Parts: sequence; structure tokens; C-alpha cells
Amino acid sequence: MAMGREELSPQDFKTTKNNWIQYTKKNNIRLPEGSYTDFEWKDYCPSVFRSILELEKIDYGDYMMSICGDETLREVSAPGRIGNMIFLSNDDRFVIKTLRKSEVKVLREMLPKYYRHLIKHGFSLLTTLYGLHVLRPIGGIKVYFAVMSNVLRSDLHLHRRYDLKGSSRGRNFNKVVVHEEIIYKDIDLDFYFYLEPSLRNKILSQLKYDCEFLEAEGIMDYSLLLGVHIEASSRQGPVDRRNSISGTRTVLVHEGADSTVADILKRNGRFGARLPASAVRTPRNEMGIVSSSSRVRVPECYNVLLYFGIIDIFQNYNVIKRLEHAYKSIQYDSKSISAVNPKVYSSRFQDFLGKVFLARESNKNWSFDY
Repeated sequence: MAMGREELSPQDFKTTKNNWIQYTKKNNIRLPEGSYTDFEWKDYCPSVFRSILELEKIDYGDYMMSICGDETLREVSAPGRIGNMIFLSNDDRFVIKTLRKSEVKVLREMLPKYYRHLIKHGFSLLTTLYGLHVLRPIGGIKVYFAVMSNVLRSDLHLHRRYDLKGSSRGRNFNKVVVHEEIIYKDIDLDFYFYLEPSLRNKILSQLKYDCEFLEAEGIMDYSLLLGVHIEASSRQGPVDRRNSISGTRTVLVHEGADSTVADILKRNGRFGARLPASAVRTPRNEMGIVSSSSRVRVPECYNVLLYFGIIDIFQNYNVIKRLEHAYKSIQYDSKSISAVNPKVYSSRFQDFLGKVFLARESNKNWSFDY
């Protein structure tokens, strides 16, 4: 991530800019009857977000074309929607998420330090914020939304997607579907991922820096969104048949396993994309505990590429979350619930991911004996 071209002033983090968006007559013909055709558009902190776009080498015109398409505006401004909604831009480059007014306030308050964090930590795993906007159709209601990086953007098929918080209560699959893709949760995670040791250390170090920032800003309830691509050559779980009777499976380490962080950035453009790893599948029961049958069964082993980033960074530990913590702590183990104070949340989140991402012990083919 390159340095910004101009120094930003404190005022840049407070300014807003209003515009109008109107469909042409040609476009109006293609719109469904009753569709909105005129919109009031407000940009929050336009200079700040323009600078972030420049850091990421994204052309502002391309950005606006991606998020201001006819279909995108209609989806975002559609009446009758309840709660936060998530959309993808037509080119899959950006994630668009509607926000509550309270979340907008949190975002604006942390934006100066967030910007400085991105400048200081070029490897940050925090989702990159590209814009904060308000859209109001003529005759309609205001919709607040943020535009962020799509951390799972890939030209490869992602066989699994996980939303991981490090908590267990209520963190299992409950038919969460986003853009026709199932999102699994913590208890559903049945893999350990083995990475080259220096790469693992860099991931955990950056997670520590990012979590320290979120903790200092009073943010909790964030997630690591993780996508897994299983390489075709290993989808059947490569087995050394000479050892299979004795319960030994050999994992063949793929070519990219020894890539350095610099190699990954040069190849992928960002940290947290196409990270080579070896995955060992460990089935768990409904309580998230490794099942007894999996302890004696030959494990399934795969070569994978990982995509991930920290998302949902707009929730502070407010009165509602404190009440949720107090209420659920009476019913359940307080360590298992999601609503905990930012310090506890940060520590638990890092501990959990430290047990998910493990160090590969050698450059040789691995054997796991059970």
C-alpha cells in the first residue's frame, strides 16, 4: 500500500458533499414501473476516501461506475428492507452494506485513526473502507451504506466460506446464505490450516495489530471472513497407499507453500488473498468438540488457498450490547457468548485463530499418524 499523495486535515474527516443522480430517459425505459429515477446522494469525508482509493490504486471513476449502476441503486434503496443488507457491485469488486445511523456515527468517529492504521500497516487484514454514503430517492427514505473491499473476491471457486468470531454460543450453521453461497460459522469449522511458519507468524502478528486498534476504538463483534479453495489435485485426499492400512496419510505440499509475504503481495496485490496452506479435516460434533470417531479415522488432507479479512467493524460495546452480555451470562457461560467487552473479545478472537492457523513443521511431505 503506497503513501497518500496529500496530507489530510482534521476538517477532511468532517466534511460532506451532496450530489444528485438521475437516470436518463433511455435508462428509464428499462426500469420496472414504480422504480425510483432521481436520488439525492451524500458523500461523507470524500477527500479521505478518495485518498484510500488512491492507496489501493483504484480509479475514482471506476469506483463510482461500479457502485452507481442502475441495479445497485435500486437494490440499496428498495423500500421495506429490515436490518443490515449486503450487496455486491456488478463487478464483484466491492461489498456494499447498509448501516444503521448509530453505525455511521461509530465509523465516522474512528475514521481518522482507521486511516492512520492503514497507512502504518500495509498488511492490515481489516476490510478496506472505500466510501460512506447516504442515498435518498425522491419520495423515499434515507439509506446509509458503506462500500468495502470484497475480501473473498477470487477467480477461483471457493468451496467453503466461514464467518469466525471465536465464540461458540449460537455459532453454528443456521442456513445463512449470502449471494446464494452458504456461510458457515465457528462450530462448523472442521479444518486446521497448516502454513509456512514465517507466514503464520506474519498473519498472527497483523491480527494482533488490527485487534489492538479495534479494542482501542471500543469495537467488538467483528469476524474473520474466510474462504477456502481446495486445489483439484488434492480434492480426493492424496493417500500413500502403502501406509493407509496403518492409518497414515501423506500430504503433498504444493508449489506455493513456501511463498514469502513479499511474494504473496507481488502476486496477489494484497495480504490475505491466495495464501497457500495444507488443510487437515477434523470432524466435530454439535458442541464443537472433536468427535471420538475422527480421532481414530485417517484424516482428510488437502492443499488449499485461503482468502480472508476482518469484517463487521462498526459495532461498539454500547448499552444494548452490555445488556445482551448481562442477560446471556445468566443463561450461558460468559466466555462462550459473542457479546463481551472489546478487550475480552480481542483476546478470545486471537486465541481462537491461533489454534486454527498452525505452523507447518517441515518442507517435506507430512504424515499424520492416528
